[in-house]
Amino acid sequence: MLLNKNIIFYFLLFFLSVGYFVVAINLGAPFANNGLQPSSFPLLIGLFAMMFSSILLCREVKLMKSMDSSLEDDTQINSPLTVKDRFAPFAIMLSIFLYILLFSPLGYFLSSILFVFSIIIIFSSLEKALQKIVISTIIVAFGYLVFEQMFGVRLPALWG
Repeated sequence: MLLNKNIIFYFLLFFLSVGYFVVAINLGAPFANNGLQPSSFPLLIGLFAMMFSSILLCREVKLMKSMDSSLEDDTQINSPLTVKDRFAPFAIMLSIFLYILLFSPLGYFLSSILFVFSIIIIFSSLEKALQKIVISTIIVAFGYLVFEQMFGVRLPALWG
């Protein structure tokens, strides 16, 4: 089986997701006093990240196996990686670990807006930054509604 950049990226993404989940476990118990706690949000994100990255990795391995069997020669089909492609997995890892570190001191809103915005920028560009900040704010507000209003989980605020 030929090893391509997608398999490497998805493996790094899965590894990062596992690391994020392990670090998120250290934020505290997700349940206390018969209710969800703020630490349940990062745990959920980590769980979904592990699940989706493993699905992507498995799909890519399957695709590569099928491509290998159809290739008659040993030529590799990978195109050269751009600088942005090479550093994207590391930028994602850095964003996730900074999010975990800043979640308690900065509170849910500011740390989450910065995190979502950074992930959007990693996969796109800085063009239309204001629009991307608005989208990040909407995503974070939706998360707030789900956890604070629906589940009754108090999320950390900037002021304490």
